[in-house]
Amino acid sequence: MIQSFLKHKNQFWLLVALALAFALRTYALGAQSLWNDEGNSVALAPLSLEAIANAAAHDIHPPLYYFLLHFWAPLVGNTEYAVRFLSVIAGVLVVAVTFRFAYLFFDEEVAIIAAFLSAFSAFQVYYSQEARMYIWVTLWSVVSVLAMAVMFKRNDPPPEQAAENQTPAASPPVPRRTSRSARSLVWVVYIVATIAALYTQYFAAAIVVAENAAFALWLLLAWRDKRANLKHSVVFWLAAQAIVALAIAPWYLSVRDQLAAWPAISDSVDLPTLLWRVLNVFSVGTTLDAATALPIAAAFGVLLIASIRWARDAQTDFAAGALGLWLLAPVGVMFAISLSRPAYNPKFLLLATPAFFILAARGMARIYPGLFLRQRYAAGKRSSLRWFYFLVGVLVAVGFVPSLRNYYFNPAYARDDYRSIVQFVDSVARPGDGILVDALGQIDVVRYYRRGDQQLFLLPRMRPPDPVMTRADVDDMLGKAQRLFAIYYATEQSDPQGIVETRLAQKAFKARDEWHGNVRLAVYGIAPPTRAAMPPLNAKVGGEITLAGFQLDQRNARAGDVLTLTLDWQADQPPAARYKVFVHLLNASGQVVAQRDGEPVADTRITTTWKPGESIEDNYGIFIDAGMPPGTYQIEVGMYRADDGSRLPITSSSGQSLGDHLIVGTVQITN
Repeated sequence: MIQSFLKHKNQFWLLVALALAFALRTYALGAQSLWNDEGNSVALAPLSLEAIANAAAHDIHPPLYYFLLHFWAPLVGNTEYAVRFLSVIAGVLVVAVTFRFAYLFFDEEVAIIAAFLSAFSAFQVYYSQEARMYIWVTLWSVVSVLAMAVMFKRNDPPPEQAAENQTPAASPPVPRRTSRSARSLVWVVYIVATIAALYTQYFAAAIVVAENAAFALWLLLAWRDKRANLKHSVVFWLAAQAIVALAIAPWYLSVRDQLAAWPAISDSVDLPTLLWRVLNVFSVGTTLDAATALPIAAAFGVLLIASIRWARDAQTDFAAGALGLWLLAPVGVMFAISLSRPAYNPKFLLLATPAFFILAARGMARIYPGLFLRQRYAAGKRSSLRWFYFLVGVLVAVGFVPSLRNYYFNPAYARDDYRSIVQFVDSVARPGDGILVDALGQIDVVRYYRRGDQQLFLLPRMRPPDPVMTRADVDDMLGKAQRLFAIYYATEQSDPQGIVETRLAQKAFKARDEWHGNVRLAVYGIAPPTRAAMPPLNAKVGGEITLAGFQLDQRNARAGDVLTLTLDWQADQPPAARYKVFVHLLNASGQVVAQRDGEPVADTRITTTWKPGESIEDNYGIFIDAGMPPGTYQIEVGMYRADDGSRLPITSSSGQSLGDHLIVGTVQITN
């Protein structure tokens, strides 16, 4: 294949596209943290092949990618850069094979444009920098479709090439069939690539659907051209399908119950919305806002429409039809699955992006010919709209730059930052600390980055969680840990009832709660034995609530400690609005140096649900950061409206105004 590349007179543009693809896919490759699923990949890689297969059988992905990583990691190591480089290889090869498909069935200009679109694709770049299987299933898919198309391709050049190369005196090309030995080799390549795709990601089945629809199209076109020996081609194709089916049947039958039980992963999406989302993601990736992405996605839509041309030539029509089916069949399969179990996730559709870029390239080559090859066209073929179409192409190119910039440099679009989370935990680690993870896969990435010896707790231990057992597990965990660092991810799946967090809100003291991408770190303190009840306050807050009393840490605190405070609220009447509580640590100058804000009981007891006479025990923690100067600090508390932030007035039991906050005590911080 490489040798055939080098025969092209415009090999320079192809090599530039491949060099750009490699540069974009290796740039800052190890800069971002491994996230949850990548941690799972790294954890599985060193296991035996049998253990990998057993683990994959209980997961949502087949084992082939993990097998590849199993053999790759010992050669290069398990750093972020090293394990992700395996995906870089697949990403660059996708660009190369995309070029090959476009060149064989259209012309060199379409091939070069398609290669550049693929090289710059933010969507492909993202998954070419991830230690997961999605770019690999894309590679297997494009090889499979290419092999399938070559099996039924005649060797005469397509009219889009022949028309350019033919002089008026030239004789028309004589159709030639691919040799039997070459066709057999391509047949084997098709079978191997298709099996590999199906053992890499289950959604690759959509490619098989597309290919069989494309074969039906080929039969229709062959019948139109009155070709002979169709029976042999049908047998040839059905034999390939039978071999693929026999190769995957044992595995797929063994995991059918696992796949059937997998929950919905998205909200319901109607077909027009799904099509628009796919167009948007394929065009600019996932890092641009809707207003910015709209014109670029619309420009790609124009290119796709411009690519439609029924050439009345079986070879070109078959290639264009196969590309259309390759693009649309996965979307259709996703929509069909989502009718009963919503399953929209753009990464599953990555395997259709080569078809998208080839069709877009064909549209660009048709509406602005000679963009790369500088071909001359007769004046009669020039269109008054050519400059408009050229601007469409420029708009498409411009769309890649901000998307890639966001991906590389904007923290809002970075992968979940487990690295900084675990580094923070290690930096403040003490004997007796515990780390709670709420999803099994997180343990792998936490272990990858952890350098301390903190206890690891996985809760809930079962899905769906048993409320009684899970609350007992939380209580047992709190008895073993002095401080708790909770890493929450996908809680709607692991703990949809919020059993763990609710119990921690009741029994522990949350001091920090912050997002790192899609993962959240919460830090909890445990009540020390030196906590005594203070005299009753009976302060009236907002005329609806009474702060009856509180309990405060009596110990001297040092950096890394979590000061614990319990506020005892009573509802005098049903609160009219949602209120938040603030707890501030003030230095000698009255400045806030640490704080905790939130709705009562760690956001689990909204004030509008309180009943008259009800007592609410509300726990708060204050984390003492490193570098906080020693001295005496005050703790102030109060409430404010959740909607506008206005503080509630506070009065004493005798009606005397106390302002909008209360000083409930002092604490001593030491070195």
